[in-house]
Amino acid sequence: DLQQKRSSQDPILRSLTSSRKLNPTLRSLTQAIHTHQLTHRFLRRMMEAREKDLEVMQYERYRDVAQYGEDTVSSVLYLSLECVGVRDDQSDLVASDIGVGLGLITSLRSTAFRATQGECSIPFDLATKHSVTMDTIWSAWNASNIDSVTENEESKSAQEALRDATRELAEMAAFHLHRARDNQGTVPKEGRPCLLPAVCGLQYLNALEACNFDVLHPSLVGSSEGDGDVGVDRSRRLNLMLLLGRAWLTGTF
Repeated sequence: DLQQKRSSQDPILRSLTSSRKLNPTLRSLTQAIHTHQLTHRFLRRMMEAREKDLEVMQYERYRDVAQYGEDTVSSVLYLSLECVGVRDDQSDLVASDIGVGLGLITSLRSTAFRATQGECSIPFDLATKHSVTMDTIWSAWNASNIDSVTENEESKSAQEALRDATRELAEMAAFHLHRARDNQGTVPKEGRPCLLPAVCGLQYLNALEACNFDVLHPSLVGSSEGDGDVGVDRSRRLNLMLLLGRAWLTGTF
């Protein structure tokens, strides 16, 4: 039929078919594709975006980061909805907002790691607006380090510049996630569990705000060693588990 013909012509599907015998993950993915008739363009778009991201040192615009979230996270959510039989425009709009919001949050969460790779997670337009450079990030990192003994005016200025850029990016992410929360009632009941990743994103934004938008705070980058920070981390994990459980039971996040 037409679906089988398209599958045979799709290079991604051909690659999955030829590799699935050696990879259990690909076997499961191939089965899901055929069982649920998953939309091929979502898989293709996701893979192409991930490959392109490997070559990006810094995105030019905030919209480019948002588009990356749409191409990757949103695509996963679209496919998740298809797996439970939900295929409608309203549900896709909610999934799109969640994907864009989580894409922006992923950019923030990767700030410390990408800096070690010589990359800047803050898009160029926001970085220029708030005077953020790689030197700014390194100075801010030193200022955020709990073991740092000296803190001069330059490091304070760098920390404030990065905080301002972080706040603006976080507000953009919050806008999309809150809009998805407002519209989640349009998603059928069977599709609600697919929206659970939004809970993690909202919880991170709350934690970021609690740290006064210090994206390099030790408790946010997993480098906390003090008893106080460890206690905060455990509290956040427990709170996240409770929020996820409530969202699972009630169908709302």
